Amino acid sequence: MTTARSRSAAIAVSLTAMVASVATVGTAQAADPLIITCTANATQYYSPGLTLVDKPTNITASATYSCLGGGSVNSAQLSFDYTVYAGCLPTTSPVTTGITRLDWNEGPDSEITSTFVVTRPVGQTIATTVGTVTSGQFNGYIVNQTGVYPALDLLACLAPGGVTSSQGILSLTLTQPF
Repeated sequence: MTTARSRSAAIAVSLTAMVASVATVGTAQAADPLIITCTANATQYYSPGLTLVDKPTNITASATYSCLGGGSVNSAQLSFDYTVYAGCLPTTSPVTTGITRLDWNEGPDSEITSTFVVTRPVGQTIATTVGTVTSGQFNGYIVNQTGVYPALDLLACLAPGGVTSSQGILSLTLTQPF
C-alpha cells in the first residue's frame, strides 16, 4: 500500500506541475502575440517641397494605426522624422536607415530601427521598411511596413515651392521571432 500511495502522490505532484505549466504557457501566449497587423491613412510632409531635382529634404509623417492580433493593444500612433535626398522623380538614394516610434494605446512605446527602400514607379511613392523593435513593447519583434502614396501632382513639382505633402495608406506587421 505504501508503494501505491507514493505513486499516487507522485502522479498528483506531476499533474499539478503540468497544470501550472499549461496555465503559464497560456498567459505567455496571450501577453506575447505571434503577429500584429495594422493599417492607417498617413500624411507625409516634405521640407523643402519636392521638385524635379533631388535635394536634402526633411520628411516627417504621422498616422494612427488600427491594429489586430495584439489583444488590448489595438492602435498606435506612428511618427518619424528623416532627412534624405528626395524629389518628385525616382530618387538617387532609395535606401535609408532610421528610427521610427510607435506610441501604443496600451503599454510602453516601441522604438524600431529600420531600413527603408523608396521607389517611385509612375510617379507614385512606395516605401518598404524592414526592421526590428529595439526597445519598448514587442522588443525583438520583426517589423515589415509598406506605404503607398498616389502619384504626386507633377505640375506642383514644377512650382517653386514644390510638393509639400502627400497622403497614402500604410500597412504594418510585427512578427514574433522564433
